Amino acid sequence: MYLLYLDESGTHSGARHFALAGVAVHETNVYWVTNQLERIQRQYFPELDDSALFHATSLRAKEGARIKPPFDQIDRKARMEILNLLNEVTLGMHGTFFAVVIEKSYLGRGEDPYERALEQALSRFNHFLRRMSREEGRQDKGLIVIADSGFRERLEAAARQLASQGTQWDDDLRNIVDIPFFTLSKNSRPLQIADLITNSVFGRYEAGHADMFDKMMPKFDQDESGRMHGLLHLAHNRAACYLPCCLTRRLAQPENL
Repeated sequence: MYLLYLDESGTHSGARHFALAGVAVHETNVYWVTNQLERIQRQYFPELDDSALFHATSLRAKEGARIKPPFDQIDRKARMEILNLLNEVTLGMHGTFFAVVIEKSYLGRGEDPYERALEQALSRFNHFLRRMSREEGRQDKGLIVIADSGFRERLEAAARQLASQGTQWDDDLRNIVDIPFFTLSKNSRPLQIADLITNSVFGRYEAGHADMFDKMMPKFDQDESGRMHGLLHLAHNRAACYLPCCLTRRLAQPENL
């Protein structure tokens, strides 16, 4: 089974974009990710009994900012060391990245960016599972794990509808075994990796921060032809976007832009 861990960024009203992103990990690789983050915690917080929530916002915070425990116990230099170690784990893990980025002004009146992004993510994960079945000859199913938040009830309803009726592209989502499972990020190390991915994706589209995002690019799901399926950008003027997800779509289907 593959587990797709997802987190969101850009829900605040001042953000121009919304991002839903994360990583699909085969069940056999979940332990490795968890073990790596536990090792980092033991290195920096050997006396801490509880699990530290590795969160990109806390780690990037400037000196003097209000920072959640236990990261308020260390200086910014140490926090950046932790962030670099987490980025190494993220880039080195056996996983496939997915992200949906939506320019909020692109949406219709009253349209929910989270629900729109969730439909896209479910469809792309479902197609990934189909392709893995063809290429690897094994019938792996998938499960979605999402960071718990105030959006849970709404997303559960949307997911139930998608599971029963399929997506707007007639996907039956039969490779995804259930509606998304919600849990606190603190309880799931892979969800903390999803947070790092989402933070980098959102930072790239919202503010142009490209360093970590560019390093992540090869890990987004793509087929043998190089067309990127794991990263989608919905915006008014995708024809002016030269990031790989828009460029490969434009070369393949220029009439759609």
